[in-house]
Amino acid sequence: MNSVFRSDENQATYDAYRAAGNLDKNCVLCDCQPINEFEHWRIIRNIFPYDKIAKSHDMIVPKRHVTELNLSEGEMAELRNIKETYLHTNYDFIIEPTYKMKSIPQHFHLHLIVARD
Repeated sequence: MNSVFRSDENQATYDAYRAAGNLDKNCVLCDCQPINEFEHWRIIRNIFPYDKIAKSHDMIVPKRHVTELNLSEGEMAELRNIKETYLHTNYDFIIEPTYKMKSIPQHFHLHLIVARD
């Protein structure tokens, strides 16, 4: 599958990872080591970054394994605060795929992009 966001090589690696059932095992978002943490949220590196468009590609995920609809008021309030204070000063774009495009819909996450020049 050709991607508008990933290089052909990175997309092939990602497709093989998915085909091997790795997204059906333990939640990869829960297992990633954080590069930054907040009370309810952590920022992790995307292991299959959008390397066609991004100089760096991280993701923000709730510490709880939860869908967007089940986020608590406290988690939502903190996310708004993180967006205003941290994300908008450290990233160029926040990307959220539609539900049909999410490869891990059971663990809410947003993509954080520093764009290529």
